[in-house]
Amino acid sequence: MRFINLVKPLLLLVLAIEYGWGQLTWTRLSQNGTKPAVRADMGYGYDPKNNLFYMFGGRGGAYFNDLWTYNLSSYEWNQITLTTPDNNASTPNQRFSVVSGYYAQGEMFLVSSGEGNGKTFFNDVWAFTREATSERSPGWEQLPSNGSLPEVRYGAAGGIHPDGSSLYLTHGFSNRRYSNTFRYDLASMEWVEVFGGASEYSATEPHARCLVGHAMAGPESPVFYGGCLSGGFTGGPCPGSDSWVLRDGKWSRLGDCAAAKLYAGMAEWPGSSGGVVLFGGLETDRAIIRNDPSEPNEIDYVDTNTGNWKRLATGGDVPRSRYSHAMVAVRDGVLIFGGSPTDTKPRAFLNDMWLLTGNPDNAPTAGSCGPRWFLYLHLHGFFMIISWGILLIAGVFIARYFRHKNPTWFKLHQGLQIAGASLSLLGIILVFPGTRAVPNFAHSVIGALILIFSIQQVINGLRRPHKEKDQEPPKKRVYWEYWHMWGGRLFLLLGAINISLGVYLALAPSSVIAVWFVMFAAWIIAFVVMEIRLQLQRQGKGA
Repeated sequence: MRFINLVKPLLLLVLAIEYGWGQLTWTRLSQNGTKPAVRADMGYGYDPKNNLFYMFGGRGGAYFNDLWTYNLSSYEWNQITLTTPDNNASTPNQRFSVVSGYYAQGEMFLVSSGEGNGKTFFNDVWAFTREATSERSPGWEQLPSNGSLPEVRYGAAGGIHPDGSSLYLTHGFSNRRYSNTFRYDLASMEWVEVFGGASEYSATEPHARCLVGHAMAGPESPVFYGGCLSGGFTGGPCPGSDSWVLRDGKWSRLGDCAAAKLYAGMAEWPGSSGGVVLFGGLETDRAIIRNDPSEPNEIDYVDTNTGNWKRLATGGDVPRSRYSHAMVAVRDGVLIFGGSPTDTKPRAFLNDMWLLTGNPDNAPTAGSCGPRWFLYLHLHGFFMIISWGILLIAGVFIARYFRHKNPTWFKLHQGLQIAGASLSLLGIILVFPGTRAVPNFAHSVIGALILIFSIQQVINGLRRPHKEKDQEPPKKRVYWEYWHMWGGRLFLLLGAINISLGVYLALAPSSVIAVWFVMFAAWIIAFVVMEIRLQLQRQGKGA
């Protein structure tokens, strides 16, 4: 008994560390005073010196340009009354989906980009100074727009890190989706282009997109997750599930773990040196066949230095699932505000406030990482690989090298071509649920051309001109054979090229990309071997 009494404090300490100190816990915060109206897609930032949360604009039945502060010591809201009507030069226009943050060194809250009334998009930079300094008076000030200006956009990623001196702006959308990256240098007051953009077929750089979850993982390191890659002269998943971080001016892809999302929230965990929390996001969309949803008490955590993700369970009074919310690191943890609930249609808006505290390093897991989504886009790719990568090529292969197996070769050729064209048509139909605009990029244009040709080839094959036995074929039959043979070969090559583009456009796993190129290489080898064999046989007969 004496031994138990001696070790009991040690056991309690171990249990406290394992299940208490390691637990991530949600707490709903009180909101004293007049609260802001319900809203989503707002700008936000955190002032560590005064323990203040800044909240600007957003949308919630209307577009806003009001500015509020929330004191995390007194739990009290305060509306800044220096705002003026929209279109007045002394305050930012009403807008939503901005890039924002608090510049600690200059004691300024910053807002850039966004969408306003009448589909107006912005690339301006505004700074709000709360207390007079030697350089600035209290209030809003539009900062100079010098240097390499980014295109106007909304739904972008970026912000400013607590230790940073540049406001980052990357990706986003206006009349097209963007993949370039800029930073606004607050010392020189000018824009600098950091990254010129990526091809939508790149395997090593982030494709154009908007509506991402995003945060700053370091002074010069924006990080983002998911978003919509389809539409605006680009193609790809919508929603996406890939994540990227900028290090030393170069983008690096992180691992995979969370469900595919739009409008997710992200924030660097305080004191983690690159650890970032992902919470919420819209996980339902017409483009999704299957997307295992995140549990209400689940968050995802990534170490942006290693790229490793993990799913973590949280405790306490868990907030309602949501998207388009504010999410920012504060003194004691991560704060979220507002957004739209995921379980309500038509769209609703929130104005509640929550704080997540604890230690992600020791928190219990919520499950293992792994594929949790399947889109119509993926099924489209599967059908196209089967049709253009197997069936149609096999039909041509048989027609070229097995004509001596008459009439079996013809029946196989005809059946494979009809099956391949039918499956290709089905694959084209399946891509439309995830399409956000008229497809007008290389992969879609090539795909439309080869689909039309494949249908024409089937019809053409069924209506081929008749040739009498032991007689010279008529000219009509000669022209038909020339077009049917050489046109088919050309469009099969285009089909293979388009699949090669498609696997990169769809952000296919490396295993899928490897399987496709091994299959493609195997077909090339088979054609070369059989063609050499055929030519040798013809030479032997000629001799």
